[in-house]
Amino acid sequence: MVYIREAHPDSVLLTMKDGKEVLEKIEQTDDLFARAEHAEVCLATLKLSVPTVLDGENNAVNTAYAGWPDRMYVVTTDGRIAYQGTPGPSGFKPEEVEEWLKENVGGEQAK
Repeated sequence: MVYIREAHPDSVLLTMKDGKEVLEKIEQTDDLFARAEHAEVCLATLKLSVPTVLDGENNAVNTAYAGWPDRMYVVTTDGRIAYQGTPGPSGFKPEEVEEWLKENVGGEQAK
């Protein structure tokens, strides 16, 4: 997963922090340290355990792959899009990507 800039900065969301649900205002990040903190909260809140990297401060990944309205992609090592999820917040389906990876990349290795 690539964690990109905030799509809805200043939103107040129910998040998981230190194992507890808390309301938190998610502000736009202006540095990689803050972006990393938001990524950790995102992973905990959505109960995801996927390898995650950060889009740089220049937002190059977001620019190249347009994190809106489509949010779930599988990109090959040469940069081609192999899988593209459906648009919008309702298209954020990690379990669908996991199934695609199992079917197309190689079973349990895809986790």
